[in-house]
Amino acid sequence: MIFNNRNTRQSLLIEVNPYQILAAALDRPDDGPAVLESAAEFDAGDDAGLRQWIDNNFDSQKSWVPAVGGFVPPESLLQRESIQARRLGESDYLPGLVKEQYKIENPENWKLTALSPLEGAQVAPEGTARPALLCGVSRTDVHRVQQRLLDHRLLPYRLELSLLPLLGAITDYKARNNDKRAAVVVVIEQEHTTAYILGKEGVHTPGPVRHGFASIVQAACKEFALKDAAEVRDRLHHADDELLLRAGKFVRAIGRDLKPLVDSYEMTTGQPVGEIYCAYLPASLAWIAEPLAQVIGRVPFTFDCPAWLPTVNLRLGEGIPTLGQHWLGALSLVAELPGPKPAKNPKDSDAYQGPWHLDRRLSGELPSNDLVRSRFMANAVTATLAACALIIMGWQLYLNNTLASEISYWNQRIQENQRSADELKALTRTLGDQTTRLDQAYGLMAAPYVLSDLVMAVGRTRLDRMTIENINGFAGGVVVRGTLHIPSEKATQQLRAYVETLRHDREFAALFSTIALTSLERIDGDLSMHFEVACKLKEAKP
Repeated sequence: MIFNNRNTRQSLLIEVNPYQILAAALDRPDDGPAVLESAAEFDAGDDAGLRQWIDNNFDSQKSWVPAVGGFVPPESLLQRESIQARRLGESDYLPGLVKEQYKIENPENWKLTALSPLEGAQVAPEGTARPALLCGVSRTDVHRVQQRLLDHRLLPYRLELSLLPLLGAITDYKARNNDKRAAVVVVIEQEHTTAYILGKEGVHTPGPVRHGFASIVQAACKEFALKDAAEVRDRLHHADDELLLRAGKFVRAIGRDLKPLVDSYEMTTGQPVGEIYCAYLPASLAWIAEPLAQVIGRVPFTFDCPAWLPTVNLRLGEGIPTLGQHWLGALSLVAELPGPKPAKNPKDSDAYQGPWHLDRRLSGELPSNDLVRSRFMANAVTATLAACALIIMGWQLYLNNTLASEISYWNQRIQENQRSADELKALTRTLGDQTTRLDQAYGLMAAPYVLSDLVMAVGRTRLDRMTIENINGFAGGVVVRGTLHIPSEKATQQLRAYVETLRHDREFAALFSTIALTSLERIDGDLSMHFEVACKLKEAKP
C-alpha cells in the first residue's frame, strides 16, 4: 500500500513489526520539523515490494540509504524490576539479574539497559534500590534484522526496539491531553499477548497471557466453519458487518485473560485505566481493538495524528493522507519525546540516544569506513590518554613520596619544639589576662565616680521601711543589698517598682548601663524581704 512517491530523499524511516513493514521517506531540514514526504506499507514478508519501493524513491542514491529503523523481535525483554542502581557500573550485574529473574540463557549475548519507567531516561549508576525498566534484546535478533536492512541497501543510523518509543509517545500524548487515567498498550503476537500499563508511576509490565492472534484465528474457524487457515486470515482482514457482529467472540479468550491484569492494577495503585491501544495491528485488523476493549471493560485508544505530529517536531508532506494509529510506533522512532536530556549530545555509537530511545545496532558489523576511522581515532586517543595517565600517576607518586618525607620532617620539628610552643601559649594566656585587667582599670580611671555621691543617690531613692545594709563593688559595677520590712507579696511589687525607678533616675542612668533585681529572699516569717540589686557600670568611651 503506497501513499505517494517522490524521487529525492535524505533518509528512510522503517519499522519491522509482526504484521507489517512500515516505511517512510524522511526529509530532515536544518531548521524546523522533519517532513514525511512519502509512506508505504508492506506485508511482513514482502521484501520484493519493499526493495522495489526503495529503488523507486531513492533511485539517485545507488549506494547506501541512511535509515532509522525499529523492530519487534520474537524474543525481547521489557520488564519493570527493582534494581540496585549503584551496581549498574558492574559489567556482570544486569546479565546476572536477568538470568536469575527471567531465566535468560547466555545473557552476555544480550544488549541490556536500565531505564526510568516514568521518564524513559537511562538510570545512573548511583543511589539505592529503585524501580527500573529492563530493556534487552539478543545480539542474534539484532544481527538478523540489521542484515535484512543491509540486504535492501539500508544503512541503519539507529536501530531500536520500536515498542520503547511507542510507550514514550503514548505517555507524552496522554500528558499533553491532561488525561489522568492509565492506558494499556496491548501487543498481540501469534501465540501470546503482552500488556504494558502506562500509569502515574510509569510503565508497569504484568505477565503475558497465553492467547494470541492464533486464538482469534481458531475462534473464527469455528464461527465461520472454515478449515483453511489462509482463508480464515483473509476473512479476518476483510471486516464486514457479520464479522463485526461476532468480533467479541473472537477476542474473548485474550480479553478474559487481560481483564484480571487491568483490574489488579487499578486495585493496587488506585488509578483508573481508561483506554486500550492495540499496537502494530494493520488497518485491516483495526476492528480488533474495540471488541477487545469492551471485553476488558474499557474503551479503545483514540489518537489525533495531525494534532500530535507538530508537538514532536514532525509534519506530513504535501499529498500524504493522515496516517492511521498503527503508524504510531514507527513515527515515535523519530519523534522528539520529552524527558531529561543527556548532559551532552550522545555519540552515534552510544546506546542511549535520549528519553525512550535506545540504539541497538551492532556497529562492528556495519560497512562504514567512517566507523573504522572513528574506531582508530578512538583507540589512538585512548592510548594517548592512557600514556598521559601513566605519566601523571608517576608524577603523583613522586609528589606523594616527597610530601610524605616533608610531613615526617616537620612533624619531628613540631615535636621537638612542642614544649617551647606550650610555654609560649601559657605566656600568651597570662599576657591576655593581664591585658584585660589593665583595660578594666583604664576604664575605671576614665570614668571615675565618687562613692559618697552614690551613697547619697541610694539614700535619696530609698523606699519607706527599707534598710540599706551594704554597697559592695565588683568588676564592672556595684551591688546594693538591703531589707524591705513589709510582707513579701507587697515587697516584691515595690522592689520591682524601685528597680524601675532607679533605671529612670538621672544619676543612676548616667552611671550604670544595667540595673537588675538579682536576688529576693523572705525573712522573719514572710514579714520582710531581703533583696539584692546589681548595677553594671557603663563602659568608658574611648
